[in-house]
Amino acid sequence: MSSNAVAVYVRQSVEHAEGIKRQLARCRALVESRGWTIAETFEDNATSATKARGAQSAWARLLASPHEVVVSVDLDRMVRSQRDLLTLLEAGKRVVTVDGEIDLSTADGEFRATMIAALARFEVRRKGERSVRANADRVARRGLPVPGKRRFGFELRNIEERPEEADQVREAYKDILTGRSLRSIAGEWGRPPVRVREILTNPSYAGWVVRGGERFEAAPEVARIVDRDTWHAVQDLLADEARRVSPGPQRKHLLSGIARCECGASMRALSIYYKCSADSSHATIYRRDLEPHVKGYLALDLFQEAGKPGEAALGPLAGKLRELEEERDRWTRAAGLPGASFPLIEKELNRVGLEIQAVAAQLAESRVSNHVQRLLRHMADATKDLVEEEDGSVTMDLGAWLEYFDALDLDAQRTLVDNRLTITVTKGRGLDRVRVESRTEAHPGLQGLRVEQRP
Repeated sequence: MSSNAVAVYVRQSVEHAEGIKRQLARCRALVESRGWTIAETFEDNATSATKARGAQSAWARLLASPHEVVVSVDLDRMVRSQRDLLTLLEAGKRVVTVDGEIDLSTADGEFRATMIAALARFEVRRKGERSVRANADRVARRGLPVPGKRRFGFELRNIEERPEEADQVREAYKDILTGRSLRSIAGEWGRPPVRVREILTNPSYAGWVVRGGERFEAAPEVARIVDRDTWHAVQDLLADEARRVSPGPQRKHLLSGIARCECGASMRALSIYYKCSADSSHATIYRRDLEPHVKGYLALDLFQEAGKPGEAALGPLAGKLRELEEERDRWTRAAGLPGASFPLIEKELNRVGLEIQAVAAQLAESRVSNHVQRLLRHMADATKDLVEEEDGSVTMDLGAWLEYFDALDLDAQRTLVDNRLTITVTKGRGLDRVRVESRTEAHPGLQGLRVEQRP
């Protein structure tokens, strides 16, 4: 050895200061017994040797250091794979361990180190296999989540809910069902929209544990933050491509891109007006006139809709879907039996597959419809001051309605308007040039509405 100055390397998989201190004390005792001095200490705390250690790790700095001799508690603290051992050899390091010196510059030392590294790797693999089996049993049989990173809305171990966060999650599910966008929720949370989508599509919030892409019923002690009906309805809505967040400017006004000029082009908000986006000489109208006018028509349309039959029963549809899925499984298993008729099995699988698609679509529509019906009932209460006049026109007190509608998120407001109404503006003066029609077949004609703001 050309110098008495050596480096010391310590590592442990979990963060625990006492463990690092004990390793340092043992290494320091060896160094002093040899009459050496410690030139530099490298510590990797809470760092597993089974995973890549990055450029900022103590391991990377050790390899780049000029120190020839490295002291560690044992070789297992430094290398857990043949790759790590080869890296040490290429770096020209000589390793001395508390349990006995290993000189990597000799054939004998390299052989001993190779055997130790191989045994360490074997133990790591065996431990990993035991962990996989234990986790599979924990999820599939016991219905408990695998220990890991804390999920938003849950406490550590992901079993009990964290009330403040869980309330945020529940509110986000409700917001999606009332038309709010992922982007606006993400802005409120201070998270990327893609992260909000990951949260809302995670089955864990509805009482499932997931392993290998398969869902298992969670144990009774695992918190259910939202009910299954709500979770499924949100999945149906988020599956709509129109809800996928794309880059571009966010709408800031109620009717931008929704109202149309008589030429067919959309109207956009400019200053205090809505103007035709295709030709500035076409229709122009004050925002302060058009927006309350459209809100009044929307109130009437929703009030009429709210009188329709209430929520659909989901149980029979869900039961039918389960029966079809079980039938599909039976035909699939039949393909493996001796003498199976593959043409018949293929025909039946195609039939069952089409029925599953139809029932699943009907179930998805019913789930969303149920939540719409709840929203409509609320709106019916907000518009209870509607009064039918003798001449067939309707006079509406907008007070309660505007209070409810204006409190909604802009995305929810725009979704309601765009889904329920078509708005066309022609050139001229006054509101008579505004044609508002319902998209609902039951009551497409909304003309003749007179909107009054009563004190």
